[in-house]
Amino acid sequence: MKGALFPVPEVWWIHRVSYGETDAMGVVYYANYLHWFEQARSHYIRELGLSYSEIESRGILLPVREAFCRYRAPARFEDEVHVRTGIRDWGRASLSFAYEIYNASQDNLFMTSGYTQHPCMGPDNKPISVPDWLKILAQETSPQA
Repeated sequence: MKGALFPVPEVWWIHRVSYGETDAMGVVYYANYLHWFEQARSHYIRELGLSYSEIESRGILLPVREAFCRYRAPARFEDEVHVRTGIRDWGRASLSFAYEIYNASQDNLFMTSGYTQHPCMGPDNKPISVPDWLKILAQETSPQA
């Protein structure tokens, strides 16, 4: 996605790689990038003025239906990584987040890109339309990060 227009609003989440996130080769274990996506997505929602808990208390569940991660360069122990997050599209009953990860410890090297798709589910685990209040919040709120 680097070079393409990134969705706005966007939020940056900063993370320092811990030793436990690395593998025997000294690089971040591949599944941790998906965990970073999740943490950045939660941070994005908090920056809009909500939390996942508040969304769920309003009867909306956002499970991950699909996740994609393209690895371009590794991160290592103690690297500072910056995860850029935005909502890339809205479906009738779903939304997709876009992510880019940069390594601030290596001159902002573009390391990773990806996305996650989330259906909107009601408390009965059946699909429901994306509520207008969620779209309005995400499209009209300027995150503070």
